[in-house]
Amino acid sequence: MAVFGERLFLSFYYSGNPASLVWLPTSGTSTAPPKLAPFPSWDFHKKVNNCDTIEWARGLEADTEGRLWVLDQGSKFCPSKLWIFNLLNNDTTERVHQFPDNVVSHSFHDRWLLDIVLDKTPDDYLAYIIDSESKHNIGVYSRKLDKSWEPRQLYLRRYSSTELFSVSVSELKNEGGSAAVKLIGEFTRQPYRMLIDSANVLYAAFFYQNYVSKWNISEPFREQRFYEVGELGAFHPFTFALDTTNTLWMTERNQSGDQTKPRHKLLKAAVGAGSH
Repeated sequence: MAVFGERLFLSFYYSGNPASLVWLPTSGTSTAPPKLAPFPSWDFHKKVNNCDTIEWARGLEADTEGRLWVLDQGSKFCPSKLWIFNLLNNDTTERVHQFPDNVVSHSFHDRWLLDIVLDKTPDDYLAYIIDSESKHNIGVYSRKLDKSWEPRQLYLRRYSSTELFSVSVSELKNEGGSAAVKLIGEFTRQPYRMLIDSANVLYAAFFYQNYVSKWNISEPFREQRFYEVGELGAFHPFTFALDTTNTLWMTERNQSGDQTKPRHKLLKAAVGAGSH
């Protein structure tokens, strides 16, 4: 999920959906189900093992300069890619980077891309790629160099853990270097999604849980409830993203079986801080 300007972008599971990347307008007051449009067009969503199309959008990020970064899982026939679209120039494709085999495996069963995080530097944008199946879990891509790499040495715990770690970004930037991790604290449940805003507040969503927690990273670790609802029964109940107007956008998925409640909700909250 990502937001830029007056558009909100969503990625879907590829199977059974004609497009795995869509957008909808953020403006309007109607509560009627919105119409979703493929991004950037239907031509990018052909389902015939076409390696020049978006096969399975897994992670989305919008930078402050109007680019949408799309992490593409690929397929059995096509390796994973990173797409960069210019939202300020008719959604044109600025770049397509195919990850080398040593960063993201070209074997479909040996990769599982989870998310992408952007890091703006004085002269570059770096993207950190999360791959739960790789031996290092994190890959790094430089827009300036149009090159990706994996840290030579990185220590992380397994995916299914309640523990929260930090990794020095300066160590990840050092191609071929080492990156050590530091234990920060432990959540009450296993998180699958985290986000930090410009006020240093970290938001976290958890497998099968009906709440979102927050923690101010400038203070000692203390998990607090930010949002909570009734039973949802969903494996991934929430996604969220920040925009430039200090608004947190969030989707809520209900798989409890209660037919009187909407299965999907789009929510927003004024949090007083934007993207980190």
